[in-house]
Amino acid sequence: MSKKRTSSRSDLVRQRKRKQGKSSYRELPPITARGVVNDFAIERRKKAKKRRFNAVLSLPRPIARVLPTPHTRIQVGWRLLSFIIVLLLGTSLYLFWSLPEFRVNAARITGNQRIPADEINAALVLNGRPVFLLTPAYIREQALRAFPELASVEATIELPNILTVNVTERQPVIQWQQDGGFAWIDETGRAFRPRGEAPGLVVVQALGAPPAITVLEQDTLTPAPFITEESVDALVALAPHVPAGTPILYHPVTGLSWTDGRGWQAVFGSGENMEVKARVYQAMVDWLTQRGIRPILINVAYPDAPFYRVEQVEVQVEEQ
Repeated sequence: MSKKRTSSRSDLVRQRKRKQGKSSYRELPPITARGVVNDFAIERRKKAKKRRFNAVLSLPRPIARVLPTPHTRIQVGWRLLSFIIVLLLGTSLYLFWSLPEFRVNAARITGNQRIPADEINAALVLNGRPVFLLTPAYIREQALRAFPELASVEATIELPNILTVNVTERQPVIQWQQDGGFAWIDETGRAFRPRGEAPGLVVVQALGAPPAITVLEQDTLTPAPFITEESVDALVALAPHVPAGTPILYHPVTGLSWTDGRGWQAVFGSGENMEVKARVYQAMVDWLTQRGIRPILINVAYPDAPFYRVEQVEVQVEEQ
């Protein structure tokens, strides 16, 4: 009766172990020893308690990798960057405004012949102004307004504080005398104040002001012409035929004339063809001299119809 229960329990244990899959060996039935214990049996039990498992593991191959070096990044926001830029610009403007190295006290004047450089600098009113506030247009305007005798002005500005002004003075051709004063006139007919001496000028003594000239397009910095360019050309062409030391007279009605030392008035009018008028005049002088006629007036204002005038002599007739 007891053997049957024991075998059934052992069977249940074996079935349970098979289900769990722990071992495939067959365990010996329990051995009961009386008196002497068999060493072999004890050793076998000890060995049975030890379990060994053999497994093949596939390990991955080691891969050598270079660890990245940490970089420290400084992130600057746009607000801080804008503040830095504004600070640099403000500092630069302050230095440009305050440092004496960027201020202009006097300009280097070139091309002047009669106008002193100190006088031009005084008219420019620099007074240590910062160089970046000066412009060539401003320098040109200041110089031309102060000196009508300047034909052109060119300004060059270089850092840190170099200002070069090249001027071109008007060259006088005519000395115009009127109302106790006189002025110089250049080849364009513009009048300006005399400075120093200018030999070889055509001297004109005016008995009245010339007619006003209307200019459609005129630069506000350039003075209007005093006489026309045609009048300047006529005076220059007539000058060689005038006796030395004799001024040319101007009258608003009769035009150009002069008083000849031989006792007559030579009238040439105005306009063109002064060379033709001069030849007609010389021909009339020769003709009158050959005939012993002493005129008081020779008029060649119209070279196609010249005429002369003699002094009227009053003749008294005695009554008989």
